[in-house]
Amino acid sequence: MTTKTTLSVSPPGVNRSVWIAAVLATGALLLVASLAGCADASKPKPVAALQSSGALSEKAKQEQQQAILKVRNQTLRQIYKLKPTAQTEVEQAAGYGVFEINGLNAVLAETHGRGVVFDRRGKATYMQLARTDVQPGTTVLPYRQVLVFRDPKKLNGFVASGSPADASSDPSIKVYRLNEKGVSVQADWGARYFRDPDLN
Repeated sequence: MTTKTTLSVSPPGVNRSVWIAAVLATGALLLVASLAGCADASKPKPVAALQSSGALSEKAKQEQQQAILKVRNQTLRQIYKLKPTAQTEVEQAAGYGVFEINGLNAVLAETHGRGVVFDRRGKATYMQLARTDVQPGTTVLPYRQVLVFRDPKKLNGFVASGSPADASSDPSIKVYRLNEKGVSVQADWGARYFRDPDLN
């Protein structure tokens, strides 16, 4: 049995061929809209919908913390060996921080290093740093940095909200620089520091 499909009769006073063209055009538009809806449904949800801004899994978080603590232990051993008086300064300080500065082109990255700060109770705060004293095209060679905090209030403010401005002018913070040439007191070490949003 053959089924015929016929278009509805055109309204009175309307040319039949014009009516057929209008019906076909409407059908085409409905088909396009339907396909577009399917395409939208197949698109992946935006990252924001996951309510995460690059948050780490608990395992990845612990692995990164352990990597930073390993650098901290290595750095302290090296600096104590090269400059024994630094050990007394660290042990008697309100707190201290150890940072590893990456070897990279400073213009191509907003974050130049990361590390950890400890207070007298042994509480760790993981932080990042950005150099403020680099010029366009400058290459930042890798090195490590030990910050010794003499003032407990400055330390508390540092770990609570970081250092939004260049911290090198603060006389209450002594900074050692450790690289392949040895250890030295860093007189001009322009950088700002901020809490790591994923590791704390």
